[in-house]
Amino acid sequence: MVSRFSRRQWLHCLSIGAAASRTGHAQEACANPPAERFQGKIGRTAAESEPAPLEVRAARAGSPNVVYILLDDTGFSDLHCYGSEIATPHMDALAAGGLLFNNFHTKAICSPTRAALLTGRNSHAVGMKELAGADQGYPHSRGRVTPAAANVAQILWANGYSTYGVGKWHLVPAADMKAGGARTHWPLQKGFDRWYGFLSGWTDQYIPDLFEDNHTIARPERAGYHFSVDIVDQAVRMLDEHRAADANKPFFLYVAFGATHAPIQVPKPYIERYASTYQKGWDAIRRERYERQLSLGVIPAGTKLAARNPGDPAWTDLSAEERAVNARFMAAYAGFLEHTDEQVGRVVAYLKAQGMFENTAIFLMSDNGGAPEAGTKGGFRRPYGDPTTAAEMFTHLDEMGSPTTQPLYPRPWAWVSNTPFPFYKLWPHAGGVQTPFVFSWPKEVKKSGLRRQFVDVIDITPTVLDLAGLAAPGVFAGVCQIPMQGKSIRETFADPESLDPRDRQYYELWGSRGIWHRGWKAVGIHTPGTSFESDHWALYHVAADFAETEDVAAKHPEKLEELKKLWWAEAARNGALPLLEAPAGRRGTYNQALPPVGR
Repeated sequence: MVSRFSRRQWLHCLSIGAAASRTGHAQEACANPPAERFQGKIGRTAAESEPAPLEVRAARAGSPNVVYILLDDTGFSDLHCYGSEIATPHMDALAAGGLLFNNFHTKAICSPTRAALLTGRNSHAVGMKELAGADQGYPHSRGRVTPAAANVAQILWANGYSTYGVGKWHLVPAADMKAGGARTHWPLQKGFDRWYGFLSGWTDQYIPDLFEDNHTIARPERAGYHFSVDIVDQAVRMLDEHRAADANKPFFLYVAFGATHAPIQVPKPYIERYASTYQKGWDAIRRERYERQLSLGVIPAGTKLAARNPGDPAWTDLSAEERAVNARFMAAYAGFLEHTDEQVGRVVAYLKAQGMFENTAIFLMSDNGGAPEAGTKGGFRRPYGDPTTAAEMFTHLDEMGSPTTQPLYPRPWAWVSNTPFPFYKLWPHAGGVQTPFVFSWPKEVKKSGLRRQFVDVIDITPTVLDLAGLAAPGVFAGVCQIPMQGKSIRETFADPESLDPRDRQYYELWGSRGIWHRGWKAVGIHTPGTSFESDHWALYHVAADFAETEDVAAKHPEKLEELKKLWWAEAARNGALPLLEAPAGRRGTYNQALPPVGR
């Protein structure tokens, strides 16, 4: 349980945390918490003393189990229930029996989204401006999550839950991802009873780098192995052990797939199911997804389809050889996602078999849009900076997705992944930040269907605390806490017409910026090496232009200036300053994703 303080001390800590959140100096403000107060009496002997009341970690009766399922680099349109041609029946079933959100937003890249998801705060406020470990010397860019932002696992554990995690972590500095590294930011030190998976941003799906609890383990070099299958096996094993110890105790399970992040690796039969599907090319597939989205009602009637992104070729511009290669890239991706869907189905099937599904709240989402980092050519032998030519890829096409390749599809397929939006992962446009989000909780959700409310990833953990009947702590483990910046979305469960939980949300990554406020969105794209003052800003009335297709900045200059001013205020309040460009070591990869815009 959270340490006991007097009411005056607790209010003092809370005020410090709130001020820190506004100024962006949470780490400094919380570095000196008030001393803990012993609640008993200490005399010279036991006869003269009184012990403190015993701390009992017990969840409220009837508290739901909680499962986060996080996909990686899976775009808005990739699930079948969001308009895709890819078979995802298990995820579709969760949506059909629960809620499908079409206005859910992330932080455009993995580590910041994960930090925001787990803590319920904006990524800059907790020290994760960009990728883990990339410490640039400011509070917002330490590359690790501050102890002033206890995460959902820590809070639930302190209140009677068991906590388990499998898959991808990516919230620990690279220097600590080794046997002799510091464990401060490993999962077990961040609230998890058990952990199985990898700590970095990506790993090979056939021979991954693996960590179990607080130690490294050998790579599983055996025939037929796949990481996605393995982590679900491990999750089931953890839950079996949990049930054997105390079947009535609620649990939190975090399943963070490496899929569908590069390398796109999956057994060949899954790829062959889509061998002919993508021969028509990315322009036709994107159009088909868009039309299916309109038919399903996933996007509002009248939504326009965003045009091809600058620098991306039309399918008809490719040679026959290039078309064959690019069709195979997407077939591998589709097979990878279908394979992942089967693993999600295994988690659900286990919960149902054990009678736990009815009272388990499942949050299924992706961390950002489709990945553009391989540029227009794609990566074959390795995802990034791969020199393999299209001719060489064509010669070895049967190896796509096998243990001998580590593919990442060409950038135009990321554009398809993000239908109907413009751009991709890393961008503050919808293609980078607007992703699928499905919620299932049979015990409470009695009116399934589409939800249109604006929801950000920071709203998920406050929702979980609401479901569990818990308040966010003002102090945790002796450290003053930054107040939760997200809001519970529980009202949307029963009321499709409930209000948005918040009226604004800012975005920032490597100097590019965005802000949504009451149906309007402004986006400022920064080109590395140029001044921030010269950034091109666009304005969209997203309440009427869902897919950000019409820049109305020239028509509404006063609205654009209002939002730009609001961005600076939100950035200061959330500790998102100073603006910083992508580090030199990642400029090449970033530029692959950043064709010229607005110049």
